[in-house]
Amino acid sequence: MTLKSTIILFLFGVVLSSGFDPLYLNDKDRTSIERAGDFFQIAIPLSGLGYTYHSNDIVGRKQFWKTYLSSLSLTYLLKYTINKKRPNGDCCESFPSGHTSAAFAGAMFINNRYGVKFGIPSILLASFVGYSRVYAKKHYWEDVLSGALISVISSIFYTTNRNANNQNVSFLFHPLNNQILISFKI
Repeated sequence: MTLKSTIILFLFGVVLSSGFDPLYLNDKDRTSIERAGDFFQIAIPLSGLGYTYHSNDIVGRKQFWKTYLSSLSLTYLLKYTINKKRPNGDCCESFPSGHTSAAFAGAMFINNRYGVKFGIPSILLASFVGYSRVYAKKHYWEDVLSGALISVISSIFYTTNRNANNQNVSFLFHPLNNQILISFKI
């Protein structure tokens, strides 16, 4: 083990022992479904971003940040403007779901940039994040669907397919020109 690895592990241990608990692992009131949703709302976008580094996709990295930041910015603007009460009775910030918006921003980026091979599993995991928020009584279904829709639209605007010429099926949506194009290659 190198000195750098030892220092990183030591600092990680210090941070965890100091009470830093971003996934609420010490909160005994959270179910395993809620914890899994908390994990995947971070893991899905990080997977998309990480793959841009792994594949040296500089254009994709810029598109990721545009998609992610625009969807979360709109989500939190609406969250603090609308101020809807949560189903569990906690005050405010229910609409739209930030967890779902973050998960779908990553999932739709992966789907639109790298194709359905990686996109469909990430969309299924993002859907699980939405389910976990309703299951935990943190959001209503409309909160979750709105968070997902914000990220889907953001990804449509900002993410292009890396291998557009190698696709068998392509779907293009240009809302400013009122055009929808679906093409199949046989």
